[in-house]
Amino acid sequence: MGKAALNTETSLVEIEVTKKAYDYRTPWITRNQQVRKNGILIGDRQILTTADGLSGQYLCRVKKGGVSRQYVAELIWIDYYANVAILDVPEEKFWEGMHPVDLAETVPQSGELQIYRWRGGRIEERAAEIVRLFSGQSKSSYVQHLVLSVASTIQAAGRAEVVFDGDELIGLTASAGKDTLTILPAQFIAKVVENYSRSGNAGLGYFDFKYISAKNPALLASKGLDQRDVGVVVTEVGGKGLSKEGLQVGDIILEIDGFEIDSEGKYVDPDYGRLSFGSLATRVHAAGDKIVFKVWRDGHAHEVNYKLPGADFEKDLTPERRYDAPPQYLIAGGLIFQPLNGPLLDSFGQDPPVLLEYYSQQERDDHREGLVVLGGVLPDDFNLGYEGMRYLLVDEINGRKINNLDDIVTAMDDPEGDFHRLRFMPDERVLHMVLDAKEMQAATNRIVQNYRIPSVSQL
Repeated sequence: MGKAALNTETSLVEIEVTKKAYDYRTPWITRNQQVRKNGILIGDRQILTTADGLSGQYLCRVKKGGVSRQYVAELIWIDYYANVAILDVPEEKFWEGMHPVDLAETVPQSGELQIYRWRGGRIEERAAEIVRLFSGQSKSSYVQHLVLSVASTIQAAGRAEVVFDGDELIGLTASAGKDTLTILPAQFIAKVVENYSRSGNAGLGYFDFKYISAKNPALLASKGLDQRDVGVVVTEVGGKGLSKEGLQVGDIILEIDGFEIDSEGKYVDPDYGRLSFGSLATRVHAAGDKIVFKVWRDGHAHEVNYKLPGADFEKDLTPERRYDAPPQYLIAGGLIFQPLNGPLLDSFGQDPPVLLEYYSQQERDDHREGLVVLGGVLPDDFNLGYEGMRYLLVDEINGRKINNLDDIVTAMDDPEGDFHRLRFMPDERVLHMVLDAKEMQAATNRIVQNYRIPSVSQL
């Protein structure tokens, strides 16, 4: 692929983000953090970058042309599920001499590309060789979409460096491994930007079901389907709490949106060949769209309308991510209660408590909508003997099932006589805890003051 002339100095910018960072092990502590990344002009007053690193931002500044002057930028919109954000700069002087670039309509599947970024006041350029194009998962969510993998010698990348084929933007770097980068493709970015240009944008959709391969001919025959190497078998519907409509466990999915699905869950894309069908949820559709599925059910082929649910972390039993919000916590008598979620698990690194990790993989159901953890105990005479208890999953307080922190507040308004009785999950090493209900409030106030904690709760 020949490289056309490209003046990146008039379109590429440096972005400096000042943001709030949180420690989920001590959730009342907030500190400042700075993140540096790249952005590219793609339209009138539109600076494109990835959403990665923008959560909690309260000051965003950009530099152009490699000079030191910074301009304050405003976040116009952000989609964490898609990992895409658009910035604007109110000051008119910033836009002088700046020109947007074109987004490539298709993604090349072989050949060489060029990567650009500002570094030390100069444009750094590195070559990249295309490795493969595939259906992958967003860096910032569980949403499936097209992903481009490239090989390059560029160092410390993955910060929205821009990737070009000639003078067309192919995408932004989303993450980096050893000599390999994953690229958020321009075709996907363009679809997200188009969605946000419409009023009432519903966001990205997700296929909320699981499946297994239908390679085994006996499996198909057992369902009365006299074919081979076709379809996948649905094993779970609505595991993320998004949608239980349309499909049933045991259905064999034969087609999605007019595309035949093979026994490995692949379809033939008209532009990119054989891909996993997960990206069909974001290929041309948005949340709320109805997609026609052809399924084999009860010995016959049926067409069902699957209303594509919107991706939403909060509907999962254990929310995977939490953006633009501080950690939630509640302190009662020195006991620190926290919702179990992805950021809390991530705070343990590679070695989270076994039971927390086990329960985090369970499904949300009618009996349990969320999980709450006793994160630790701030020592005081009131909680004497319980100081060593930490990271225990709460089942009930005063006979009330606990799904969230509000449930704890309600439960402690109704003690069992003179006591608060806590019950933990049956698998925990400690099953019960009893505290003096009459002394609880005074103890809480004293402990919060002694430990200089700014607030008793953050709900």
